[in-house]
Amino acid sequence: MLDMEYSKAFRMFLFIPGAQTVWLVVGIVFVASEVAGDPIPMKNGSALAMGLVGCGIGGIAVVATVVLALSFRRKDRRRRFLLAHGLRARGVVTAVSATSSRINGRRLMRMHVSVPEVPGLTFRQVTFNPVPEGTAVTVAYDPGSPDEGVVTDDLRALLRAGAKR
Repeated sequence: MLDMEYSKAFRMFLFIPGAQTVWLVVGIVFVASEVAGDPIPMKNGSALAMGLVGCGIGGIAVVATVVLALSFRRKDRRRRFLLAHGLRARGVVTAVSATSSRINGRRLMRMHVSVPEVPGLTFRQVTFNPVPEGTAVTVAYDPGSPDEGVVTDDLRALLRAGAKR
Protein backbone atom coordinates (compact mmCIF):
# COMPACT_ATOMS: atom_id res chain seq x y z
CA MET A 1 0.00 0.00 0.00
CA LEU A 2 1.44 3.35 -1.02
CA ASP A 3 1.56 5.72 1.93
CA MET A 4 1.34 8.70 -0.43
CA GLU A 5 1.74 9.44 -4.11
CA TYR A 6 4.20 12.13 -5.06
CA SER A 7 2.16 13.28 -8.06
CA LYS A 8 -0.83 13.99 -5.78
CA ALA A 9 0.91 15.20 -2.62
CA PHE A 10 3.20 17.61 -4.45
CA ARG A 11 0.70 18.79 -7.07
CA MET A 12 0.61 22.26 -5.52
CA PHE A 13 4.37 22.61 -6.04
CA LEU A 14 3.75 22.45 -9.79
CA PHE A 15 1.90 25.76 -9.45
CA ILE A 16 5.11 27.66 -8.66
CA PRO A 17 6.82 27.13 -12.04
CA GLY A 18 3.46 26.64 -13.75
CA ALA A 19 2.30 30.15 -12.87
CA GLN A 20 5.46 31.55 -14.42
CA THR A 21 4.35 30.26 -17.84
CA VAL A 22 2.30 33.48 -18.03
CA TRP A 23 5.57 35.11 -19.05
CA LEU A 24 5.47 33.06 -22.26
CA VAL A 25 2.12 34.62 -23.20
CA VAL A 26 3.40 38.11 -22.31
CA GLY A 27 6.52 37.52 -24.39
CA ILE A 28 4.52 36.30 -27.37
CA VAL A 29 2.30 39.40 -27.23
CA PHE A 30 5.34 41.70 -27.29
CA VAL A 31 7.11 39.76 -30.05
CA ALA A 32 3.93 39.47 -32.14
CA SER A 33 3.30 43.22 -31.92
CA GLU A 34 6.87 43.90 -33.05
CA VAL A 35 6.68 41.41 -35.92
CA ALA A 36 3.29 42.77 -37.04
CA GLY A 37 4.82 46.24 -37.33
CA ASP A 38 2.74 47.75 -34.54
CA PRO A 39 5.18 47.74 -31.59
CA ILE A 40 3.95 48.42 -28.09
CA PRO A 41 5.31 51.84 -27.05
CA MET A 42 7.87 51.64 -24.26
CA LYS A 43 9.81 54.39 -22.45
CA ASN A 44 13.08 52.44 -22.38
CA GLY A 45 14.14 49.48 -24.47
CA SER A 46 12.25 47.72 -27.21
CA ALA A 47 9.17 45.55 -27.25
CA LEU A 48 11.17 42.85 -29.05
CA ALA A 49 13.71 42.64 -26.23
CA MET A 50 10.91 42.52 -23.64
CA GLY A 51 9.16 39.83 -25.67
CA LEU A 52 12.28 37.69 -25.99
CA VAL A 53 12.96 37.93 -22.25
CA GLY A 54 9.34 36.98 -21.50
CA CYS A 55 9.48 34.05 -23.92
CA GLY A 56 12.75 32.89 -22.36
CA ILE A 57 11.41 33.01 -18.79
CA GLY A 58 8.14 31.37 -19.87
CA GLY A 59 9.96 28.66 -21.80
CA ILE A 60 12.14 27.82 -18.80
CA ALA A 61 9.01 27.68 -16.61
CA VAL A 62 7.27 25.29 -19.01
CA VAL A 63 10.30 22.99 -19.07
CA ALA A 64 10.65 23.10 -15.26
CA THR A 65 6.97 22.28 -14.75
CA VAL A 66 7.05 19.36 -17.19
CA VAL A 67 10.29 17.95 -15.76
CA LEU A 68 8.95 18.19 -12.19
CA ALA A 69 5.62 16.55 -13.10
CA LEU A 70 7.35 13.72 -14.99
CA SER A 71 9.75 13.19 -12.09
CA PHE A 72 6.84 12.79 -9.66
CA ARG A 73 5.04 10.37 -12.00
CA ARG A 74 8.19 8.30 -12.58
CA LYS A 75 8.79 8.02 -8.82
CA ASP A 76 5.17 6.89 -8.27
CA ARG A 77 5.37 4.38 -11.12
CA ARG A 78 8.60 2.91 -9.71
CA ARG A 79 7.09 2.61 -6.22
CA ARG A 80 3.96 0.90 -7.62
CA PHE A 81 6.17 -1.51 -9.59
CA LEU A 82 8.14 -2.42 -6.46
CA LEU A 83 4.92 -3.00 -4.52
CA ALA A 84 3.56 -5.29 -7.22
CA HIS A 85 6.72 -7.16 -8.28
CA GLY A 86 9.49 -6.47 -5.77
CA LEU A 87 11.03 -9.07 -3.48
CA ARG A 88 10.01 -8.81 0.17
CA ALA A 89 12.30 -8.53 3.17
CA ARG A 90 12.15 -7.32 6.76
CA GLY A 91 13.66 -3.94 7.41
CA VAL A 92 14.15 -1.65 10.38
CA VAL A 93 13.52 2.07 10.59
CA THR A 94 16.92 3.44 11.61
CA ALA A 95 16.10 7.17 11.76
CA VAL A 96 13.21 9.56 11.39
CA SER A 97 13.77 13.20 10.54
CA ALA A 98 11.59 16.13 9.59
CA THR A 99 11.81 17.72 6.18
CA SER A 100 11.41 21.45 5.69
CA SER A 101 8.09 20.90 3.89
CA ARG A 102 4.52 21.04 5.11
CA ILE A 103 1.55 20.16 2.98
CA ASN A 104 -1.86 21.32 4.20
CA GLY A 105 -0.32 21.95 7.60
CA ARG A 106 1.04 18.40 7.90
CA ARG A 107 4.78 17.95 8.37
CA LEU A 108 6.45 15.73 5.79
CA MET A 109 8.84 13.28 7.47
CA ARG A 110 11.75 11.23 6.13
CA MET A 111 12.25 7.66 7.36
CA HIS A 112 15.61 5.94 6.89
CA VAL A 113 15.16 2.20 6.45
CA SER A 114 17.84 -0.48 6.58
CA VAL A 115 17.37 -4.12 5.56
CA PRO A 116 19.91 -6.31 7.38
CA GLU A 117 19.16 -9.46 5.37
CA VAL A 118 19.98 -7.71 2.06
CA PRO A 119 23.51 -6.25 2.14
CA GLY A 120 23.61 -2.66 0.95
CA LEU A 121 19.85 -2.11 0.94
CA THR A 122 19.18 1.15 2.73
CA PHE A 123 16.78 3.79 1.50
CA ARG A 124 14.78 6.81 2.58
CA GLN A 125 11.04 7.14 2.31
CA VAL A 126 9.10 10.37 2.64
CA THR A 127 5.82 10.02 4.49
CA PHE A 128 3.19 11.83 6.52
CA ASN A 129 2.96 8.85 8.92
CA PRO A 130 6.42 7.94 10.20
CA VAL A 131 6.85 5.06 12.60
CA PRO A 132 9.39 5.33 15.45
CA GLU A 133 13.03 4.31 15.11
CA GLY A 134 13.56 0.61 15.65
CA THR A 135 10.19 -0.38 14.18
CA ALA A 136 10.30 -3.51 12.00
CA VAL A 137 8.70 -3.02 8.58
CA THR A 138 8.24 -5.08 5.45
CA VAL A 139 9.93 -3.64 2.37
CA ALA A 140 9.81 -4.42 -1.33
CA TYR A 141 12.97 -4.05 -3.40
CA ASP A 142 14.47 -4.86 -6.77
CA PRO A 143 17.60 -7.07 -6.46
CA GLY A 144 19.05 -5.33 -9.52
CA SER A 145 18.83 -1.96 -7.81
CA PRO A 146 19.60 -2.43 -4.11
CA ASP A 147 19.51 1.28 -3.29
CA GLU A 148 15.78 1.54 -3.97
CA GLY A 149 13.02 0.18 -1.82
CA VAL A 150 9.57 0.96 -0.53
CA VAL A 151 7.86 0.15 2.75
CA THR A 152 4.90 -2.11 2.00
CA ASP A 153 3.29 -1.96 5.43
CA ASP A 154 0.37 0.34 6.15
CA LEU A 155 2.16 2.92 8.28
CA ARG A 156 -1.06 4.34 9.72
CA ALA A 157 -2.08 0.88 10.91
CA LEU A 158 1.36 0.33 12.45
CA LEU A 159 1.05 3.61 14.34
CA ARG A 160 -2.45 2.73 15.57
CA ALA A 161 -1.30 -0.73 16.63
CA GLY A 162 1.40 0.86 18.76
CA ALA A 163 4.51 0.25 16.73
CA LYS A 164 7.66 -0.25 18.78
CA ARG A 165 8.74 3.03 20.30
